[in-house]
Amino acid sequence: MSFKANALAGSVIAMIVLASPVHAQSNVTVYGRLNVGLVNYSGYGQGRGAATQENNLSSRIGFKGREDLGDGLAATFMLESGFSPDTGAGALGSRESSVGLQGSFGSVKLGYMLNPLDDLHGIAGPGYQSSMMNDNLNGFWANGYSNTFTDTSGNAGSTACTQVAGNGGATNSFAFDSRFGNSIRYDSPVINGFSAATHLSLGEVTGCNGMAWSSKVQYQRDAAIVALDYDLHHNVRGTALNDQLLMLAAGYSVTPSLYLGGYFQALKYSNPGLRDLRQNGFGLTARKKEGQHTLELSWYHAGQGHGDQTPVFSGIYVGNGSASNIIMLGYRYALSKRTELWSQLVQLRNGSNAKYDIGGAGSAGGNGLAGRNIRAVAAGIKHDF
Repeated sequence: MSFKANALAGSVIAMIVLASPVHAQSNVTVYGRLNVGLVNYSGYGQGRGAATQENNLSSRIGFKGREDLGDGLAATFMLESGFSPDTGAGALGSRESSVGLQGSFGSVKLGYMLNPLDDLHGIAGPGYQSSMMNDNLNGFWANGYSNTFTDTSGNAGSTACTQVAGNGGATNSFAFDSRFGNSIRYDSPVINGFSAATHLSLGEVTGCNGMAWSSKVQYQRDAAIVALDYDLHHNVRGTALNDQLLMLAAGYSVTPSLYLGGYFQALKYSNPGLRDLRQNGFGLTARKKEGQHTLELSWYHAGQGHGDQTPVFSGIYVGNGSASNIIMLGYRYALSKRTELWSQLVQLRNGSNAKYDIGGAGSAGGNGLAGRNIRAVAAGIKHDF
């Protein structure tokens, strides 16, 4: 077992021991998920063959708590760590580490956490239905490869704002839908079905006048939910560079067993002296549940990119033939309330000038993928505790 895995295991055991005496003063919950599957990838062309992998799919263990401070005010905390059951790797607090206050005004949190855009992921985002796909599919959902810190030749480099995402690594990639460090997040109370949230991640170092900002408004009543989100990365990729996302998502439970959802997104990246890079995309998803059985079907479209991308700084492809599509068909069988077997078929159809890969496995510029139809077949088991 690796040093990181030993450190994580030791930290988890220590926290479980410490949680017992705290429980009498505040409500502390230990929770988690183990989700492992086998995935076969094919369609990469002559000489590339197929590959079968055993993958971890967002397995985690977490601790969250709430302490009543009186007069309707409460202190809250959350420490959630991701780990890989297939390899034993993991890091403490890698998914969230936050502390805050909650009351009639709503809630405020400080720390490392997801932004409000991720809330829309639960309405219609890739991976929501079936446990296999990575979030932020490259170019299909909020572009998982924006702001990868490249120099004018496209080589990995650094900027003064590498700390915005809580990671100083030069290759850190800024998805709009992501976890951000050095953050403050506010969620309003729900009033007549309406709510709002805003999140700010600070550059926190001298020479960085940058920030990552995400805000949403949402309406939910009975069987319907609608949310609008705007994200801005200001000066994160470099001076005078503003990267923006606007997304609208909606879902409706037609019956207690049938759910329909969809989203539309518009992306824009500054490119001084050249044309701004733009792309629109959308997705549609449906879920039918009958007893222990759940069947899911989704379609996600990455539109044709417009503008210039020199050097490559995102996962969007431009020009004729750059539009691409993904179809997902999934099935889940509930063995109990906490354990399920799942399977999924995913078909990616690249345009003649697009090189997207399944699961966000590569940024723009991938070799040998233009026009390829890539397929993934997966099956696994998930247990929540």
